[in-house]
Amino acid sequence: MYRLLACFAVFLLPSLAAAQFYDGEYGWDFAIGAIYQDSQSATGGNGSSLSVDSALGVGISLNYNLNSRFALGAGFDWLRPDYSAVLVNDENPAETLRVEHRGSQWNGRFRGTFNFIDQGPLVPYAQLGFGWTWLDSNLSSGPPVTGCWWHPWWGYICENFYQTYNSTEFSYGGALGLRYELFGGSFIDLSFDYWELDTGSSRASPTLESWRLQYGWRF
Repeated sequence: MYRLLACFAVFLLPSLAAAQFYDGEYGWDFAIGAIYQDSQSATGGNGSSLSVDSALGVGISLNYNLNSRFALGAGFDWLRPDYSAVLVNDENPAETLRVEHRGSQWNGRFRGTFNFIDQGPLVPYAQLGFGWTWLDSNLSSGPPVTGCWWHPWWGYICENFYQTYNSTEFSYGGALGLRYELFGGSFIDLSFDYWELDTGSSRASPTLESWRLQYGWRF
């Protein structure tokens, strides 16, 4: 967490030293950010369950400002949360298996933004959107597949490749945030994000709640 804050300080200090509202007209803005995703838990069929620890991640976003009130854009996030899952045998529900591991999570989303005010350096806003969340358990789903090839430096080499349990889920939700315009078209942005995963009625359907701190540029 401290490393992420230090990186933000490196980006922010030059702008904060001469902070003032920049009212130029821009079409696009690009931002990079740090994400804190809260822990969560959900239950599935026959007593199965999933518990995901809180995690830090990174994200990028690109938006096109239609006017001073509305913008359309997309974002991409990456996190590595630890998780605990209880698996239930479909033939014998009394037989369970507990798994603890570190997963991988990628989010790809399309969002619309509405700014509540269109003048001044401090702008509260709301977002609505949809997208997909790709979840990888990083657990092997079967024996490895071995691939071999000739390398120009290392000669003939072979390596094992594993298929893992993973899924891609449709997600929808939004965010409430506050953006502060800095000198020269840059800005800082803090938001609370809430997203639902649509995994089907028979499976655990967790919600994703997170805080996002971004630094961006307009061009």
